[in-house]
Amino acid sequence: MYRIGVVGPKLSIERTMQALQGQQLEANYELYPYEHARETVDIIHRNRENVHGWVFTGPIPYLTAQTVLHKKEHAIYCPPTGASLYKAILQAVYSLDTNIKEMSIDMPDNESWGMMDSLEELNFTENQLRKYVFSIDYDVQEMVEFHVRHWQEGLTKAAITCLYAVYEELLERGVPVFKINSTKLETIQAVRMLVEQIRSSAFKDSQIGVLMIEIDRLHEAGKHSAERYQLQHMELKIKSLLLHHCERIDGSLHQDGTGRYLMYGSRGGMARNMDSLFATMRQLELDTDLPSFAGIGFGETAFDAERHARKAIQYAKDDEAGPIIIYETDGTIVEMAGEDQALSYETYSSDVELLEQLNKAGVSIRTFQKIKAYIRRIGKEEFTASELASGLSMTVRHVQRIMGSLTAFSLAEIAGSELNTRRGRPSNRYRLIR
Repeated sequence: MYRIGVVGPKLSIERTMQALQGQQLEANYELYPYEHARETVDIIHRNRENVHGWVFTGPIPYLTAQTVLHKKEHAIYCPPTGASLYKAILQAVYSLDTNIKEMSIDMPDNESWGMMDSLEELNFTENQLRKYVFSIDYDVQEMVEFHVRHWQEGLTKAAITCLYAVYEELLERGVPVFKINSTKLETIQAVRMLVEQIRSSAFKDSQIGVLMIEIDRLHEAGKHSAERYQLQHMELKIKSLLLHHCERIDGSLHQDGTGRYLMYGSRGGMARNMDSLFATMRQLELDTDLPSFAGIGFGETAFDAERHARKAIQYAKDDEAGPIIIYETDGTIVEMAGEDQALSYETYSSDVELLEQLNKAGVSIRTFQKIKAYIRRIGKEEFTASELASGLSMTVRHVQRIMGSLTAFSLAEIAGSELNTRRGRPSNRYRLIR
């Protein structure tokens, strides 16, 4: 059973649990009610180790949580939809037993919730519907006064709100108010989706991982008898260093020839200890004064994971790649793994025409996909050879040759030129067109 934390106002949590009652979702729920949404951050910090995922009962705690949730933490919120809005309006019409055409409404400033489109479909005029759009740092009293003022002035006959604090205050002030809540089905579907995300992540986390580390040219040492013992002492030092990392990932260490080592463990253990691997690689190079490379492969079986690790080590030894490469189960390559600037790309394509053009241009599909991935990451369509060279750790001359070939075979184009501050010709700005 997965433990899921439910965060929100007390009444909102109670309503959510009523919707989930009797549902077989393989989940146990930890309830974390708050008085104000700003408490969300503290709730997550104190309890993130106790749960597998989070359910937020409203838009504000969900948006607040985004500032502290880790990338791999699972969180979901069932946003107000057209059905939720129509439900609140129908409740207002039914409860007041009158033809309501003038209302005030508050809503979060993120239009991804889809409420704005639903309101437009109702064809309300500006005089009929008074809107208050709020953000994370909302002021409850200001929102309450907004609704009360329009109601007292006779401009509206009812208020519709997304927040329980506003709902309760308006009730006390005598304003006819109705809360926008997700439907029972929407709540169940949202939690079911969260459970599936957690289950999928747990399955992926348990995949087999193989880490291959190779110390370049170590086998060349010890060719002479006088250096044999020196090499053996070196290997003992290397094994001691690698065992420390192996212990962190709860794996097993095996030697695969001189200067090559294999660690078997789980995907989750390896992914959580990338910082340790970086430190280990740096220390290896300091101790041996030789370049070291690491390739990580994942798979459903040890055979597949090791095969992928061997492919990854070949990419790692490429001058254009980083010292640590991950080869995913689907063939995706991750360079600079574990860093903020990690680059992920596929090494294949089903586009026959593209492959033919690349073959004519003399550019590998891997290089082309790598350039595309980098361009996507920086969010720029146009770039110079020097910008690309800096981002991909290539020489400017090499990039110029690649872009010249891609341009010659209509896979890229020159989008303009850029004047240099130094002497020389302007630099071309390129744009990929495939």
